[in-house]
Amino acid sequence: MDEQHLSLIDSHFHLRAIEAKGIDPIALLQKMQENNIVGLEIGLAGDDLGMRIERFGHYDGLQFAVGIGPWGVDKGRPSIEVQIAQLEEQLDLYKAAAIGEIGLDNHWKYGTPESQEALLHRQFDLAQDRGLPIIIHNREADEQFIRILKDRSFASGGVFHCYQGGDELAHLAIEKGFFLSFAGPLTYKSNTQMQKLFSSLPLSSLLLETDSPYLSPVPLRGKPNTPLSMIHIYRFAAELRQISVAELVEQIEINYHHFLTFLRE
Repeated sequence: MDEQHLSLIDSHFHLRAIEAKGIDPIALLQKMQENNIVGLEIGLAGDDLGMRIERFGHYDGLQFAVGIGPWGVDKGRPSIEVQIAQLEEQLDLYKAAAIGEIGLDNHWKYGTPESQEALLHRQFDLAQDRGLPIIIHNREADEQFIRILKDRSFASGGVFHCYQGGDELAHLAIEKGFFLSFAGPLTYKSNTQMQKLFSSLPLSSLLLETDSPYLSPVPLRGKPNTPLSMIHIYRFAAELRQISVAELVEQIEINYHHFLTFLRE
């Protein structure tokens, strides 16, 4: 099948952050439609779901997630209670496909590890109450997530987005019903361990994303990233798996549908 007729799925991108980079999100969405690119638009705060749906929700093929990342406990942010109340209000008023991105980040060291985990667990509970999958941000926190995953179940599943963790966490996450989503770093020459892991995992547990405006894939490194770069990630990933782009597109579509509807085979 001709690549230009394939429908590509970007399971994680940030339109407001793309706009902050000087890119018109409305023009981008129109271009995405022309190129058959759909996917999941992710917020970076717990109080903006309604605004994002009102601005972008009339474009076909878009789903929306809302959650409070580990930056929510950084200095100067409202209390966890205030932010959770705002998030719950948004979920009452608007339809979300998932809660996220949420998680742990030991690189930037927002707040304390304890406060990050407290915020994370509040949103785990909220996702469970609402029957929604979760989207996890993990930066240099494999050991914490291994401990957390061993202690909890996740009835509605979820995804570890932009996966850059190790093999142990990857296999445990899949065992717990999560998908692993890979982004532009998969295409970087230095990431041989990530490429090896990606090649070895069950194809039925994988998703792809841009995480745009961040992490442009080869051959676009150094340039602004958007969902339009998905074709480069698909091509590279298909080559790693030694399958055609069309075969990968078909499997990713199945996986994405399962992620959104909580189905597990």
